[in-house]
Amino acid sequence: MGATLMLAVVAACGVATPATTAGPSVATSAAPTTSSTATAIDQIRTRGTLVVAIRVEAPPANRAMGDPAHAQKRALEMAVATLVANAVFGASVKVQFQSQGGDRVAALAQGADLAMVTDSSAARDRAAVTPPYAANAVVIAVRDGGPIARVEDLAAKSVGVAQDELVTRDLAQTFFQSKNVSATLDTYVGVNGGAMALESDKAVAFVGDGIGVAFVAADRKLKIIAEVTPRPYVIAIRQNAPDLATAIATALQAALQSGAVKDAAAKAGFPYTAP
Repeated sequence: MGATLMLAVVAACGVATPATTAGPSVATSAAPTTSSTATAIDQIRTRGTLVVAIRVEAPPANRAMGDPAHAQKRALEMAVATLVANAVFGASVKVQFQSQGGDRVAALAQGADLAMVTDSSAARDRAAVTPPYAANAVVIAVRDGGPIARVEDLAAKSVGVAQDELVTRDLAQTFFQSKNVSATLDTYVGVNGGAMALESDKAVAFVGDGIGVAFVAADRKLKIIAEVTPRPYVIAIRQNAPDLATAIATALQAALQSGAVKDAAAKAGFPYTAP
């Protein structure tokens, strides 16, 4: 299953729909609207729970094997959600985690208050998005010490694409096209699948999640030669809850400045880089 392709780096961060705006995005949302007499924060306090959508606890076996850092990502999401919830609501509101596979932003239209996601234009179209709390990107990984040193070396070569939640194949196609590099793309399950393709000489490189690559780089003898597009970790909030979006963004910024997020990443075993 080969195809010719290329790619472009997409900047993604910011509290608003456009990355350059200062406040949370306020486009139309499919989620239920908040009452005119009670803000989203008031409603959550009255309810006594903050519902947070995070990645699934037990993904399908093939996906779990494909993403070597799944458990670490989930642990960091839980820790960061708890940090901001405690800062905004204190002990009076409990955090209720909702295990969500695939599109976690969709959970906001189904009753969740927050969703722990990676930033993208698609997420910002449907939710208010905080500034990032951890850096990440879709990257191109190759064998450390191997013959591939730059993107141009991939011309007319077989490149693996890690099938994952980041829609990596589409991003890879766009990237290679932008670089005017023609390569054959084959799909494998996650970062582990891409690494196995390198080890068995089925591919000379693979495109996949940077956190997963960083997690196994030393053991699998991988190195990164290019960033396809940023995919930092952010928190998505319903667009019709601007008070909650502002409070969460403020609490998150304080947690970043205090070093609490970095400490949480260390405890989770998450390969952390500050945004």
